[in-house]
Amino acid sequence: MRLIERSGETKMYSMKPIISLPIMTRSTNRIYEMKNIHGECGKGNHTETGIKIVADVTEQVIKLLKNPLSEYALLEATQEKILAQLAELKKQVSSLCNFLKHTDHVKMPAENSEKKSNLLSNVCHKSESITVNLIINANPKKPPYSILALPKVWNDTNIKLQTYIHSSVIGDVPELYVCDINPTKPNVINLSLIWKEVEEFEFVSGLYNYSLFGEVNLLRYLSRLFHTHNFENCLDPVQANVFDTILDYCYCLQIEKSSKKQQIILQYITKTLGTNEWFGINKPNIIDIAVWSVIKQISVQNLPSSLKKWINACEKIFK
Repeated sequence: MRLIERSGETKMYSMKPIISLPIMTRSTNRIYEMKNIHGECGKGNHTETGIKIVADVTEQVIKLLKNPLSEYALLEATQEKILAQLAELKKQVSSLCNFLKHTDHVKMPAENSEKKSNLLSNVCHKSESITVNLIINANPKKPPYSILALPKVWNDTNIKLQTYIHSSVIGDVPELYVCDINPTKPNVINLSLIWKEVEEFEFVSGLYNYSLFGEVNLLRYLSRLFHTHNFENCLDPVQANVFDTILDYCYCLQIEKSSKKQQIILQYITKTLGTNEWFGINKPNIIDIAVWSVIKQISVQNLPSSLKKWINACEKIFK
């Protein structure tokens, strides 16, 4: 029970506080003191310092403008030199345009064509002794007559032929005989011809090499081996492409079963021959050999008259 007066307070007894709080005192111990920026804001004269900094920067800019660095001077000199060269180039181009406007045509000097002709001649007459060993599998029904014709056309190459008969062949086989072997010729082709029941002519350059198919591909292969007979080096690209196309048509003609399509191929071959004596420039080559051999194998009927005349000429030379 407590008695309370308005003017004062009278306690009958004192109560123990439930929680005793420590006396709050302001500690003066600090780890560090920070500078009072507000208190020292007015100390010192910052205006004078700012003016001094601006003056220093202005002075440096003025010095830089009056005395540029050496790199800038070098860059400026290079730029002036380039501008002078461009002006000179513009002058030369303008003079060339004026010259071309007043010139109807420009003739190529004859010296360039002579140099090109001499270069091709040197490539085609490059001499190098080469010996080739080949194994051939041929069907007796389609004998490779190109073997007979090659030594008649390539005067610097000997063909030494040995023939064998596979057990798959029943009956007689054609007789291919290569004569007039001159041992003094620099190039030698050793051929082992095996008569065998194969669908397509195939040849291999060694026992462990892959087989290549087609008689025309044999002619391509041999042509690329001998520099003196490589038509790709001796002819211009357009004529060399024509030669390759005819070889492709010979391959198609050999495997084509339709007589109508065979006639279409023969028409193209006849058109390519035209009024020329040979498919080559002035003498027979592997293109004549390929066409002659494939026509003999397939026994084409109704040949054009111009092609018949050409075949008769081939028979006189190649046999």
